Amino acid sequence: MRTLRFLLAEYRAQLRWLLIGLSALLAGALCQAVLPVFIRLAVDASSPQGFSSDTGLAHRMAVLLTPAQPAANMGFVTIALAMALGTAAVMAVFTFLKRYDLVRLSRRTEYTLKRRMFEHLQTLPAAYRDNTRSGAVMSLMTSDIEAVRMMIGPAVMYLGGTVVTFPVALVVMWSLNPTLTLLALLPLAGLTAATLWFNPRVRRYSTRSQEDLAELSARAQENVAGARVVKAFSREDYEVAELERLGRNNLRNKLGAARNQAMYQACIWGFSGLGVLILLYFGAKEVAAHRFSNGDFAAFVLYNLNLYWPMIALGWVVMMFVRAEASLKRINELLEQPADPSCTGGSHAAGSLRGEVVFDNVGLRHPGHEHWALSGVSFRVVPGHTLALVGPVGSGKSTVANLLLRLLAPSEGSITVDGQPLQDLDPAVLRAGIGYVPQDSFLFSDTIAGNVALALPEDAPDRDALVRRNAGVAELEAEVQAFPNQYDTLLGERGVNLSGGQKQRVAIARALARQPRILVLDDCLSAVDTATEERILRNLKNALQGVTVILIAQRVSTVQHADEILVLDDGRVIERGTDATLRAAGGFYADLARRQELAAQLAD
Repeated sequence: MRTLRFLLAEYRAQLRWLLIGLSALLAGALCQAVLPVFIRLAVDASSPQGFSSDTGLAHRMAVLLTPAQPAANMGFVTIALAMALGTAAVMAVFTFLKRYDLVRLSRRTEYTLKRRMFEHLQTLPAAYRDNTRSGAVMSLMTSDIEAVRMMIGPAVMYLGGTVVTFPVALVVMWSLNPTLTLLALLPLAGLTAATLWFNPRVRRYSTRSQEDLAELSARAQENVAGARVVKAFSREDYEVAELERLGRNNLRNKLGAARNQAMYQACIWGFSGLGVLILLYFGAKEVAAHRFSNGDFAAFVLYNLNLYWPMIALGWVVMMFVRAEASLKRINELLEQPADPSCTGGSHAAGSLRGEVVFDNVGLRHPGHEHWALSGVSFRVVPGHTLALVGPVGSGKSTVANLLLRLLAPSEGSITVDGQPLQDLDPAVLRAGIGYVPQDSFLFSDTIAGNVALALPEDAPDRDALVRRNAGVAELEAEVQAFPNQYDTLLGERGVNLSGGQKQRVAIARALARQPRILVLDDCLSAVDTATEERILRNLKNALQGVTVILIAQRVSTVQHADEILVLDDGRVIERGTDATLRAAGGFYADLARRQELAAQLAD
C-alpha cells in the first residue's frame, strides 16, 4: 500500500507529463491494434481465394479505415500495405513520445528523490551519521533509487501497454474465432501460477542483494579512504579476503535472484510458445475447413503476438515492482528517521551578530545514554572577548562548540546569542555569522583556494584577496607559494597530500575568510609546532579585533592569553578564571601547565 501511495503522489506531482505519456501510449496501442487489419486485407487481396469473410469486427474495422473498397487485386494490396506503413510510422512517433515523456517523468522523480534524501540527511542527528556507514547511504542513493525509477517510468509504461493492448487484441481475436481464442488463452493459467510462485522468491533475494551491496559499498569506501592505514598495518590480505566474503554473499543472492528471474522468464516464453503451437495446429485446421481465410489467420497470428508480448512484459514489470518495493522500503527507513531538533525550528533572521554568547545551566544527555555529556555549564562571553576551554579528553569541550552551532540541542538549560534564544534563530543565519574550525580538519577534493573560499560567493569581488590575506594570518602563505600550482594546487581526498598542520591551517583560513562575528577554534593547532602556533595566535589577535572567540585546546600555551578560561572535567566546570588566577589556585589547570612546561624543557 505504501508503494501505491508513493506512485500516486509522484504522478500527481507530475500530472502533465503523465497525461502526455499515457495519451501517447494509448494512441500507439490503438495503432498497434489497427496494423494487423491492413495486413489481413493485403493477404486476402493477394490470395487466390480472395475475401472469404465479410463479417466480424476485423472486417468492419477494415471497411472503416481503408480509403478504398476491399477487392482481390494488386491495386488494393498496394493500398493496404501503404496504410500499414503509414500506421507503423504514426505508431513510431507515439512510441517516441510515450517513452520520452514517461522516462522523463521517472528521471524527474529520481532527481527529486535524491534531492529529498540529501536534504533530509542534513537534518539528521549526529548519532545517525556516526552509526551509519557512508557507503550504505551511497548505495541507497544509487542502486535503490534506480530501482524506484524503473518502477515509476519503464515498469508503468510496460504495464500501461499491457492494459491497453491485451484487451484490444483479445476482443478482435474473439471476433475472428472464439474457439481458437479460448485455446490460445489456455497457457495464461500456467503463467499465473508461475507468477505466484516466483514473486516472493525474487522479492526475498532482491532485498538481500541490496543489503549486501550496501555493506560491500561501505567496506570498499572505507578501504579506499583508509588505504594508507591498511598498508601501514599490512592488512591488505585481510581486507581483500573480507571484501571477497562480502562479494560472495552479494553474488550468491544476485545469482539467486537471477536464477528465479531466469526460470520465470523461461516459464513465460515456454507458455507463450505453447500458445503459438496451439494456434498453428488448430488455426491450420480452421483454414483447411474454409472457416478461416488466409488473411484472418495472418491477423490472428499478429494479434496473438500482441497478446503474448504483454504477458512477457508483465513478467518484467513484476520483477521491477518487486525490486522497487524492497528499495523503497529501505529509502523510507532513511526518510522516516526523525530530524535533529537542533537543525529545525527557528525563523528569526536577525541582522549581523554582535557576538555575545551566554550558556545558562546547560546540560546535554545523548538519547539512549544515562551519562550526561554536559551538566550545569554556565558562562558569558561579551563581544570581542576570548573564552578558552581546557580539560581532559571527553570532558565536553567540543560539545560546547556543537551546541553553539546548533549541531546538537541541549537537554536542559538555555543558550542565547545577542540576547536571543538559540532555538529561535534560523540555523543558517546563525552559522553564517560563526567561523568554525573543527578538530578534524576536513578538506574537499578541490584546490587550496577553493577550500579556503568555501563559504564565499563565487562572484565575490574580493574573493582572491580574502583567500590570500587569511592564508597569511594562518601562516600558510609561504608554504602555498612553494607548491608548483600555488593556490590552484588540487588536493586529494580529505586533503591527503597536505600534512596535518597544513590541513589545520587551511581550515583556519577557511573560517576566517567568511569574516565571522564569532570564531570557534576546536583544538585546531594541535598539529603545528609551538613556534608556528605562537605566530598564528599573534596574527589572530590582530585580525580578530571585536570578534568573539571560543578557543578549545589541550595546550596551556594556546589559551594563556584568553580573557577567561574554563576547565571542564566529566562535563562539568571545575575551575574558571584567568591564566594567572588558575595557576595560583594550584588545581587541575596549574598541574597541567607544570607538566606541559616540564615536557617542553625536556624536549629542548
